[in-house]
Parts: sequence; C-alpha cells; structure tokens
Amino acid sequence: MFNNIFKFNSFIIILTAAVILGCTSKFLSENWSENFALSTFNASAIPPEINDGNLNTLGVTEHPKREYTIILPEVRKINRIVVYSGNVISYEIFCWNADDKKWVSISGMGRSKGRQKVYTDRYKLSIPRFDHRINFETDRIKLIVDRTNNDGVVTTRKPDKNDKILNYRTEYIQMGRDRVRIELYDVFKFSKATIREIEIYSQLQNQRTN
Repeated sequence: MFNNIFKFNSFIIILTAAVILGCTSKFLSENWSENFALSTFNASAIPPEINDGNLNTLGVTEHPKREYTIILPEVRKINRIVVYSGNVISYEIFCWNADDKKWVSISGMGRSKGRQKVYTDRYKLSIPRFDHRINFETDRIKLIVDRTNNDGVVTTRKPDKNDKILNYRTEYIQMGRDRVRIELYDVFKFSKATIREIEIYSQLQNQRTN
C-alpha cells in the first residue's frame, strides 16, 4: 500500500512539473512583431497621443463618444493588443471587418475582471496594462470606453442633458423665515476618459535551427 501511495504521489509531481514546464515553454516561445500601431510605422490614431510611443502622454475623450481608433496603412493579422490605461477600467475592443463592412467585437475588459499594472522606470509610473490575445485580420481597431475610475454618482440641482438620472427627489430648506422647496437629482456623471498607449502586434513564427 505504501508503494502504491508513493507511486501515485510521484505521478502527481511529474504531471504537475510537466504542466508547468509546458506553460513556461509556451510563454517563452512567444515571438512578437514590432508594434505596428506606432505612428512611425505610418499608423494613424484618434486621438494621436495613443500611438506616439510615449507613455507620458494621454489621449483624452469625452462622453458620449469616448472612443479610440487606430488605422493601419494596410491589413495585418493581429494576435495581440496591449492597452496602457490612464483612468479607463472597462471597455470593448472592435476590429473592422472589410468583407461585411462592419465593426466586430473581439475582446474587452470588464469592471469585474482582473487587472495588472506595470511599473516603468523611464516614466516613474505604475500604469494599468491590459493584454488581449486575439486572431483577426484588419487594418483598424476601435476601443469604446464603458467606465473610468472617475465615473460616479453625484447630486445636483441642474443635470446636464447627457447625465443619466438615477433618482429624483424634493427637499425643503429654511432660508430666514421662508421654507424653500428645491429639486435634487442623483445622476451618474461620465468623466473624461484617458488612455496612454495602444499597441498592436502579430505573432511571428519561431525559426527552427538544425
């Protein structure tokens, strides 16, 4: 019985090691192209700060059109999109389908999903970074923002036309001898969205050596 337990434990250890080594080998074997979203490769972006290669600049958009677009000079096979955020925490990524002439949703980041940050010595910043693996051929991508860290509920007497009203109520305040009725609105305010950089890569085939 002892020998059977020993053999079983040995099998589990070997199996676990094989899985870890396999995952590590796969990770190390990934080979990416240049970031062809950069303006230096003739890609254009709206706003232009998101492909200037500088993580210290911010591309700013405002509600209700908090969108970011990168247009490549030619159709490429895209396997990886990396988003360096300013305050954006939830979004959806679309690729343009030239055959069907429409945008196709291919990835995104939800408010409930895990996130990672990368620290850069060059800019002395801890920057939220979102890494997406996809498989799509296109010459343009679009990112539409759902939420930022600065979105939230506020109370106001005069909501803007684009505000999402969550609750309406009336209150009375004493002003001298008079009791004044006021209208209050709890609204969801959409702030400006900021993204530092969007990178686009193709996966390169590993060269085999004899």
